[in-house]
Amino acid sequence: MKQRASLGIIFLVVFIDLLGFGVVVPQLGIYVDKYKGSAFMVGLLMSSYSLMQFLVAPRLGKLSDRIGRKPILLYSLSGFVVANLVFAFADSLPMLFISRLLAGVAAANISTAQAYIADITTEERRTQGMALIGAAFGLGFVLGPALGGLLGGLGGNFAIGLASAFFSALSFLLALFFLAEIPEGRRKRGAGKSRWWVWLKAPGFGLALLLFFVYTAAFTQMETTFAVFVLQKFLAPHASLGAGNLFHLHADADLEAHNQASRMVGWLFAAIGVTSVFIQGFAIRHFRRYFSEKGLVVWGGALVALGLALFTLPTRFVWMYIPAITIAFGAALYNPSLSALVSRLAPPESQGEALGAYQSMGALGRILGPILGGFLYTSFAPSATYLIAAGMAFLVCLGALRLPRLKSH
Repeated sequence: MKQRASLGIIFLVVFIDLLGFGVVVPQLGIYVDKYKGSAFMVGLLMSSYSLMQFLVAPRLGKLSDRIGRKPILLYSLSGFVVANLVFAFADSLPMLFISRLLAGVAAANISTAQAYIADITTEERRTQGMALIGAAFGLGFVLGPALGGLLGGLGGNFAIGLASAFFSALSFLLALFFLAEIPEGRRKRGAGKSRWWVWLKAPGFGLALLLFFVYTAAFTQMETTFAVFVLQKFLAPHASLGAGNLFHLHADADLEAHNQASRMVGWLFAAIGVTSVFIQGFAIRHFRRYFSEKGLVVWGGALVALGLALFTLPTRFVWMYIPAITIAFGAALYNPSLSALVSRLAPPESQGEALGAYQSMGALGRILGPILGGFLYTSFAPSATYLIAAGMAFLVCLGALRLPRLKSH
C-alpha cells in the first residue's frame, strides 16, 4: 500500500512537470510577440528550458543518491512555484527568460523521480513503474495545451502562471506529507566524483544514452514544425514563411486559418497523449509478458520511424491521425522500456546519477532537434524534415538490436 501511494505521488510530480510545460509552451510565441521579440527568440526561449535540464539533471540525480530522493523532489517543486510566479508577473522578455530558466532547473527532477521508482520496484515491475512516468507525460501533454489556451484567453500569462504555481504548490504539499523517503541502505551515501562517463564503456549503457539522444532529436523535429506544416498544407497553402524563420508568417497570412490550425494540432496532439496514456498506463504490462525491454525498444523505434515516414502522405487532415497514433504507440513502448533498461544497466547504488545522465541526453536532443528540424524545413522542404527524422528513428531501431538482453529475476 505504501509503495502504491508513493508511486501515486511520483506520478503527480511528473504530471505537474509536464502540465506546467504544456500550459506555457504553446503560449510563448504570443508573449514574445507582445514584448516585441522575434520568432528566433521563441526558439531560444524554448531551448533555454531544455538547456537547463541538460546541465542540471545529472547533478540533481547524483545529489539525490547522497541526500535522498524526497529532498530533491521538494526542492524541484518549490522551484516550479517560483518559476511560475515569475512567468505570471512577467512584463518583458528578460523576465520570460528567467521564468523558463528556473523552470528548466526545477524540471530536472524527472531523473530523481525515475530513480525513486527504480528504488522501490523489482526488476520484473521496473518497466511498468517507468511506464507510470510515461503516462504522466502523456496526461500532462493532453491537458497542458488545452488548459493553457483557456487560461490565456481569460487572463494571459498572469492566469497561466498563477494556476501553474498553485498546482506545483499542491504537489509540494502532497510530497511533503505523504511521500516516503527511501531507506538509507537503498541509495548511495557520501560524496564522490561523477562516474557516468566511465559507464559509457560498460556494455549497453553508452549505446542506450546515444539512442535516447537520437530518438529525442528525431521526435522534436516533428513537434517543432508540425503546426506550420498543417497550416501550409491543409489551410493556407498560399501563405509563405519569412526567410530563415520557422514560426513567423507573413502579414497577409489568414488569421482564421492560423487559429484553425492551432485547434487541429491541439486535437491531434491530444490523441497522441491519450494513446500514450493508455499504452503506458494499462497495456504495456501485457506486452511485457511477451517481449523484453530490448524487444519493446526495437519495436517502439520501428513504429515511430514508420509514423514519421507516413506524415507527408495524407491529402486530408483526418488521415494524419493514422501516422500520429502510430508514433504515439511506438513512443509509448520505447520510452519506458529504454529508461528501465538504463536503470538495470547502471549500478544499484547510483540510479539517480545514471538516470540523470539519461535525461540530460534527452534534454540535449530537445535542444538540437528543433534547430535541425527548422533548418531542414526552411532550407529544403517539409518532407525532408520528416524523412530525415524517420531515418534517425530507424537507425535507433537498428542500434537497439545491439543492446544487451537482460534476464528477469
